[in-house]
Amino acid sequence: MKQVFLFTGTVEGKRLARRLGAAGIETVISVSPEYGAVMPDNPGPDDTTEFLQGKMNESETEAAIRRMAPQIVVDATHPYALEASARIRAAAKKAGVPCLRLKRKSMDSPDRKVFLFPETRDMIPALQRSTGNIMIAAGAETVQPLAEAEGLATRLFVLIPPTKDGLEACEAAGISREHVIAMQGPFSGEMNRALLRNYAIRHLVIGTEGHNGDFSERIFAAQETGTAVYVPGETEGEGIPYAEILDRLGELFSVELRDVVTVSISLVGTGPGEKNCITEEAGQAIREADVLFGEDHLLEPWRIGKKVYAYSRGEDILPKLEQLIREARQGDPHVRVAILQAGDTGFHSGTTGLIFYLTNWRRRMLLSDTGRLQMRIRTFPGISSVQMMAARLQDHWDSAFVTDPSGEESSWREVFRRIPLEKRTYLLVDGVSDVEKLRDWIREQDPEREKYSIYAGYQLTYSEERIFADEGMHPGIGAEDAICDPFPDILPEGNYTVMIRNSKPENRKGQTESQVLAGLPNDMFLREKEIPLTREEVRTIALSKLRITEPAVVYDIGSGSLAVELGRLLSDSEIYAIEKEGDRAELIRRNVKHLSAREVTVVEGEAPEALEGLPAPTHLIVEGAEGRLFGILQKVFLRSPGARAVILADTLEAKTELAQLLSGSVLTEYTILDPEYIELNVSHNRKLGGHHALKAESPVAILSFRFGRRPGA
Repeated sequence: MKQVFLFTGTVEGKRLARRLGAAGIETVISVSPEYGAVMPDNPGPDDTTEFLQGKMNESETEAAIRRMAPQIVVDATHPYALEASARIRAAAKKAGVPCLRLKRKSMDSPDRKVFLFPETRDMIPALQRSTGNIMIAAGAETVQPLAEAEGLATRLFVLIPPTKDGLEACEAAGISREHVIAMQGPFSGEMNRALLRNYAIRHLVIGTEGHNGDFSERIFAAQETGTAVYVPGETEGEGIPYAEILDRLGELFSVELRDVVTVSISLVGTGPGEKNCITEEAGQAIREADVLFGEDHLLEPWRIGKKVYAYSRGEDILPKLEQLIREARQGDPHVRVAILQAGDTGFHSGTTGLIFYLTNWRRRMLLSDTGRLQMRIRTFPGISSVQMMAARLQDHWDSAFVTDPSGEESSWREVFRRIPLEKRTYLLVDGVSDVEKLRDWIREQDPEREKYSIYAGYQLTYSEERIFADEGMHPGIGAEDAICDPFPDILPEGNYTVMIRNSKPENRKGQTESQVLAGLPNDMFLREKEIPLTREEVRTIALSKLRITEPAVVYDIGSGSLAVELGRLLSDSEIYAIEKEGDRAELIRRNVKHLSAREVTVVEGEAPEALEGLPAPTHLIVEGAEGRLFGILQKVFLRSPGARAVILADTLEAKTELAQLLSGSVLTEYTILDPEYIELNVSHNRKLGGHHALKAESPVAILSFRFGRRPGA
């Protein structure tokens, strides 16, 4: 005696056969083409499972049930195998064996492409969001409302019997004769497949009148060709959900039949914009998913037949995933998820953060549910907007500087430092304001403005795509096919990717042929009468006493020239030259530009008040701040207790303050650690007739130290 007689033709039936076999429950499985297209594979040991193949009528079905004498019959045939299902129920009733009908929503088919609608007009929005040809095989009354819907008429093909009423209905709806297929059914599966392929049909509208074999054949043909099916006037049939079938059989045979829940998560790069720019592999991952996460504009082309959640952050996605797993334990034990990310998953994408969240969450979930949960995370790359921009400009980007400033001031300083050094710079920007910031910077680069060309790619891959250009003397774009428009007075709002071409990039050391590492000659600086310049020997020693490493944040208060030297030497730091007098601040700005000290920002104001709003320093230089020195040091210490300082003094008053620091006679919250005091006496040679003499310069004191907290302070 077999315990279960299973009629199957669905994915759920296949899973059920496997679960019964794994539990050692003796089962006879009846498989027929009219039940569906899914054949169970390896359901269980040979001694517990028996197969019956071929179509049986009602009396033959009853005889088979009586012969096998099962405890229960399970009808897991296809939702549209209605005639077969009716025969199975009737045969089981006559044989006196209880029968369970497995209920499966049509939308739950494996390829997620069967959709039910109460009426014809209810399916119109779904068809309007789709692309590709549509075949109507649902009767003449369905043609008119679909033909009148915006955007559908030219995509419609009508399969209709060659009757006068049917042909007149097509003509009245404005369907061209080339799109009318007048043929008398019923059609075989082979004929249905041929029609769908011959007319490149991607969407099939079918009626349910009579639910005859023609209806089922069309469903199966559509599934085999990957065609979406739309059924108006259809409701779900009677039956018991898969999870409840498992529970009832488990209770009957005193075994646990619930499936292990399998979670598949795909992180998908959707490219720069339009759906047609996605890779085939990424598109397949989305189509196979039941549930989609992502920002609204990324989800829009894929909504039909999916559960959609407009979440993109890990902390929002994980609770919903846990809910989906709980639901899967009550039904389909598969959770298929795709999380959509703009552009490429490995290029300035949120994918990195999501992988961190998901991998830690997976580890926690697997540990808490050992043996009942399986999970797989895959990543599918996309095309970045930088790649698309390079393609539009017939350019290459393999040697370009590529970055995303992300609105951070430090990132923008790095951008403006690198543009003069790079032949190509590609930037992912936040919008119009960032494009204008870049264009304004280029306009200010006189006398070298003409070496720069800026291109702003607007809404790349969308129908409104344009490339705005402001070109210099040598744009160097690779082909005339790169069609560009002049920058308009007002840029339209939207997404932008920017490329800047520099026809004469500087070498990595600045504008000079060779880089002086420290102690620039005084004659390299722009000078103004009455504005002193820290001597090069003093600058060299002071720089050595800073013991600087990158990244650093440096305050230069009162010198300016030391900030300029550091701005030429450092590439990953922030340097602030604080100067209270306007003419001196302007001279520092001119030297910053003249000597390509691109890391330097000039702050006009008097310290310590002018330090407000600046990032906490790692290093401090002070020159000529007598009378305000202790206030400056206190301010810096409170903001950065571990900073290193170098103080320059060339007057008696300033040297007295250094002596007070060394002696500890000034009551402060800080103390100085590892102090080093030197007095620098420099003499320069000068020619007197046929001889050389030395002329002494004013001695300069240099005190270097680290801040420390005074005990008890």
